[in-house]
Amino acid sequence: MRKTGLTKQHNRKDKGGKVQNSSLHGFVSLSVCALTVLTVTGGCKLIGSGRQNQVYAASEQKSSTYTYYTDDSLPTGIAGVVSGVNATPSAGMTVKRIGISCDDVIVGQRVSKVTSSAVEMNVSDLMTTTVDNFDAQVVSHSSSAKMMSDEDYENLLQIVEAEAGTEDIKGRVLVANVIMNRIKYPEFPNNATDVIWQYIDGVAQFSPVADGRISEVIPTNETKEAVKQALEGVDYSEGALFFIQKSAAAKNNIKWFDKNLKKLFKHGVHEFYTYPEAVQQ
Repeated sequence: MRKTGLTKQHNRKDKGGKVQNSSLHGFVSLSVCALTVLTVTGGCKLIGSGRQNQVYAASEQKSSTYTYYTDDSLPTGIAGVVSGVNATPSAGMTVKRIGISCDDVIVGQRVSKVTSSAVEMNVSDLMTTTVDNFDAQVVSHSSSAKMMSDEDYENLLQIVEAEAGTEDIKGRVLVANVIMNRIKYPEFPNNATDVIWQYIDGVAQFSPVADGRISEVIPTNETKEAVKQALEGVDYSEGALFFIQKSAAAKNNIKWFDKNLKKLFKHGVHEFYTYPEAVQQ
């Protein structure tokens, strides 16, 4: 028999007589070590995945512990807004900041002193001025007799349309002015409805009330505008308490006007009067 030469592999016998392959033994050993490392590493990650990260920051007074949860992704949406607001110091506030809200902070990393340059807005003076101006306007408007009930307003529209429906805007405003002047004058009622529908010695104060035209007319946009202006303070009346259309009036009424009243002016078809003592006052 011939001896066979060994190539690439060398066999040997151990004390027990068993033959071991050195290459196979090395491969198995390396595999076992790799699996061990992977198992230990994975276990550490699993154990530490739910654990809180704690950062200890030194302060001038004493040590403080800040506990927070970390997230691998940047905060977005509402979470991002909240994160930004929380990370922003208040106006005039000085803080010591470690890193930013999106970092896993290592102790001593990026420690900086931040002083906010934001300016606080003081609106107290502006609000006080606004409220004072509003109060002044309210007092000014309430001091004039411009507020009235729906009934008074409707009656005012009707009498202006019936008395001055053919007049211009100024002529209609003047009729409304006379009604408003009577409301403020002691001799007459203190509201538009009673002034318009007043009878003295059985005689209606306004001819459309006497003949019923006040209930037949429909106020136009021009009349509504004239009444609106009168209620807003437009006054051409010079204090007039009476007006008369002499071309359509009875002679005894014309005589009474000329004898007892003071003529102020004429506009359109109407002549406007007041009491002589009212002119002196």
